[in-house]
Amino acid sequence: MGAKTYDEAIEEMAEDFIAYYKEEITEMIKENKDKDEGYIFDEVIYQKWDITDKIHEWLDSDWYGFLRSDFLDECKTQLSSCAEIIDSVHEIETDSGLWDGQEPEEAIMTKAFFSVRNDLYWAVEKKIKELIRDF
Repeated sequence: MGAKTYDEAIEEMAEDFIAYYKEEITEMIKENKDKDEGYIFDEVIYQKWDITDKIHEWLDSDWYGFLRSDFLDECKTQLSSCAEIIDSVHEIETDSGLWDGQEPEEAIMTKAFFSVRNDLYWAVEKKIKELIRDF
């Protein structure tokens, strides 16, 4: 990733996600073209297609690549990268049950992952809603 900032890295990842799934997303939009944007996103893409699960899988497969993003060049360890990410996210994960019982270092890495997932979700949602409107 050539992103110089956290926001650029999220944007790049969202664009890659959309490019990968564009045909599938477009097909769902076409099949529901007589429905409004809210229905298409909430009922079809969010519920039936399970966008949250797809985003989680996407981030999970790209997590270590994300940790090597240019904006994290100053960070020398996975832990320091995760701490930097936590300082950069917009939608910090607050469900402490996700890291309950973990060692502090592992908890920081888990919190960073789920916080990035939150930001990625919102970036992807925005792009999908643009596709729905454009259709």
